[in-house]
Amino acid sequence: QSEAENLCCHEVQQVVRRIGQTEVPPTCMIDHPGFEANCLNPYTLQNIYNIYRSDYGPIRHRNSNKQFRHLAYRSFVSWCWGYLGRHVRVVIPSCVVARIRQEFPDQSGQYVGFRPPLD
Repeated sequence: QSEAENLCCHEVQQVVRRIGQTEVPPTCMIDHPGFEANCLNPYTLQNIYNIYRSDYGPIRHRNSNKQFRHLAYRSFVSWCWGYLGRHVRVVIPSCVVARIRQEFPDQSGQYVGFRPPLD
C-alpha cells in the first residue's frame, strides 16, 4: 500500500457518517451491519453488475474474484459517498480493502491499489 492508501475508516467523514447511522456504532466499518450485505454478498454484487453493465457495458475482468472485488469497491463507494461522477475517485479505507480482498482474493496475490483519475 502507498501512504495515501493507509487510511483508517475513522479518518473519512463519509464513512464515519455511515458508521454513525447505526444504533450501536461499530469500532470498524467492516463490522457495520450493512457492510457484508452491500459489499460482500455475491448476490448483491451480481445485481450491481447488472446495473453497471447497463450503464457501462461488461466488465473486462474474466476472473470472478477480480470482478467481485471491483464491484465491491464500487458498491462501498456508492454506499458511503453516493454518485461521484465518471472521473472522480476516492481512497477506500485500508480495513475495507483488506476485508474485500480477503473475501475475493487474487490467486497470485497481486493487487492494483488506488489509481488516481487519468484526467
